[in-house]
Amino acid sequence: MIGIIAGKGNLPKILINKFNKKKIKYFLIYLEEKKKLKKTKTNINITDISKIIKLLKKNNCREVILVGKVVRPSIKDFKFDFETIKLLPKILLNLKKGDSYLLDLVIKVFRKHKINVVSCLKYLPEIKAENFISSSKPSKDDMADIKKGKLLLNHINSKFDVGQSIVVNKGFVVGIEAAEGTDLMLKKIVKIQEKINKGMLSGVLVKMPKKIQDIRVDIPTIGLSTIKNCLDAGIKGIALKKNENIFLDQERCYELIKKNNFFIKVVN
Repeated sequence: MIGIIAGKGNLPKILINKFNKKKIKYFLIYLEEKKKLKKTKTNINITDISKIIKLLKKNNCREVILVGKVVRPSIKDFKFDFETIKLLPKILLNLKKGDSYLLDLVIKVFRKHKINVVSCLKYLPEIKAENFISSSKPSKDDMADIKKGKLLLNHINSKFDVGQSIVVNKGFVVGIEAAEGTDLMLKKIVKIQEKINKGMLSGVLVKMPKKIQDIRVDIPTIGLSTIKNCLDAGIKGIALKKNENIFLDQERCYELIKKNNFFIKVVN
């Protein structure tokens, strides 16, 4: 039996549909979802760590997949029993450090209980970004922007747990993702982009995992809304990392990308 801990978004639905189609047995835990559920499903809060472990063990889950968006909890959200109290110093420390450190703690807790955390890409290789073939290619200037964006993301996130995305346009850093997320960051930079672009598409969104990030539980993801927000911001293309990015709705995105001569570049 495989455990699925499902947050918000379309990705959990895609995984569940794949499991149903392939007749793979799973036990499903919805995070903060209120609906009538079958015996193989339950609702629970991500902060109730002990209960999650007990449910996975009870259902003989030796493998678990964390998939979908989860809102970062605060310390007052945690359900404290004896097991969680023992983790309190680490929880407090990792909450201060950032999401990546907190997720790393979750993986260690699962490992302690002999539950192996695996990436959803193990079962959904078709949603890897490199599966998308882009007809438009980045120019030399675009590649220079990609290189700069990648270097800056790696440098910032080697010291601080900031974000997965940066927009670079003609060498200028236009926006860096923080707590707001990629989509809101793209909406914030529209006016800056208009001043630089002067009616033309220009600039690249570089979206890649942080060096401290464990992609088994937190995989940078783009989809139709990302493409639309990039176009609204006058961005020319997106750079992603091979084997470490998810691209959802690839078929739906194809015509929009082709129509606007937008590019998707996958780099090592």
